[in-house]
Amino acid sequence: MTRFTKALCFIGLTIAMFMGTLDTTIVNIAIPKIMTDLNGSLANTSWVMTIYTLAMSVFMITASKIADRFGRKKIMLLGLLLFGGFSAACMTATSLSMLITFRFFQGLGGAIITPIVLPMGIEVFGKEKINRVASVVGAVTALAAAGGPPIGGIILQVASWRWIFGINVPLAILAFVLIAVCAKESYDESLAGGIDFPGLVFLTAALSGVTFGLLEGRQYGWTSLLILTSLIGGVLALIAFIATEKRVKNPLLELDLFREKTLSASSIVYF
Repeated sequence: MTRFTKALCFIGLTIAMFMGTLDTTIVNIAIPKIMTDLNGSLANTSWVMTIYTLAMSVFMITASKIADRFGRKKIMLLGLLLFGGFSAACMTATSLSMLITFRFFQGLGGAIITPIVLPMGIEVFGKEKINRVASVVGAVTALAAAGGPPIGGIILQVASWRWIFGINVPLAILAFVLIAVCAKESYDESLAGGIDFPGLVFLTAALSGVTFGLLEGRQYGWTSLLILTSLIGGVLALIAFIATEKRVKNPLLELDLFREKTLSASSIVYF
């Protein structure tokens, strides 16, 4: 792979990371416009934001593990198709329920593309450049998260709220072409055995319960039966997940990673 090809591939990867992160914050400022246009209440319209974050949070680890096993390039391209296609679908939504449904699948696409960017970037430039690749990816992620509201504000000033989703379509196409043409397939060669299905089920339940509870606690009330059930169920599922991962031969998440103090500390701070 030539230096030029590597650069094009990495541009495609950073565009994918930028899009996936941008959509966690860019929609927030458009909520009043969406409420008016689609005749929704604030509580119902807020699900346009919540459902994307929920899908991203719940499926990110599972998606990255599937990519490690079956091929990161293939899964990345699938994620870009999903993300770009449902971004276009969000543009055409004629009801709030339709928009929320499309946003869920867009979030699923985001959960696929964002965690694969770093390992694919390392594959392009080699492990000796891991610090540089991680720094660039981290900077792009921070820029996208911080840039969401102002970019959304500019779009709302010059166009309809629908273009907050439409902006992703040409970016997704560009990223898809660059990665399809320039990237090589890569896998996690250290993986062995089958998929940890019990771990997958418990992790999905844990992340769904805890994430939903934290996102909607203020809306429904922190002491409401729904939120308490969600949070307690999520914590119990998390305990079951940890117990499962300690026993299975090929865990979905290697808990020994958290013995690394830097990873554990950064995870706590990020949370």
